[in-house]
Amino acid sequence: MVEIRNWIADNRNAEPPPTYFLQRLYDFDALLVLMPSRDVPGAYVLGRRKQFGKGLTEQGLAGVYAKADTRMAIINGAVPVCMVMKPISGSWSPDPLIRTLMARDLWAHGGADKVADMLEAQEDAEKAALKASIRDDMWNRAGAQWRSYQARTGQSSNRYHERFPTKTQQSAADGEVVAPKKSTGARRTAGLGKLRTKRNATIGRRGTKGIR
Repeated sequence: MVEIRNWIADNRNAEPPPTYFLQRLYDFDALLVLMPSRDVPGAYVLGRRKQFGKGLTEQGLAGVYAKADTRMAIINGAVPVCMVMKPISGSWSPDPLIRTLMARDLWAHGGADKVADMLEAQEDAEKAALKASIRDDMWNRAGAQWRSYQARTGQSSNRYHERFPTKTQQSAADGEVVAPKKSTGARRTAGLGKLRTKRNATIGRRGTKGIR
């Protein structure tokens, strides 16, 4: 019988994962262990054996860790990593779990300091994106309110509910920002100054004739 080195039968009634699944985990990291969960029926706790120091006793854990799975892992000399759910289909594939572990591996990403810098850069990018989103939203709201004011005061013939391209909309053809269409009210009032000048000139001539 093949010895399963990374399976801890904390509950002897629990069904162990397939041997090939445990072997792949062992090949990836020989310190990884699986044990049946005490909190979630049918689930498993993935832990990693401690390299420096032994696990604490049940008395030493009393009042320190309230979660049963955490106490179980520490008693067995392991540090809990994550929860592994039993697949519904019954087909155990270690690849998704190994990919998750690789993504969480600090040393694979350059160490703790490098990962800390990456997280800080990610947080800064998220804050900048949020500020830009708020700025664009306020820009679009202000534009909508200004068009509504112009329509209500008769300064523009456009209705306040007409939709114009927003600040963040882009053309599907060339990726450039779509410029808003010119207001029809602006075209109608473009020659208003010339019209008034002409009328004033006409009134002046008529007034001159009357004086004579």
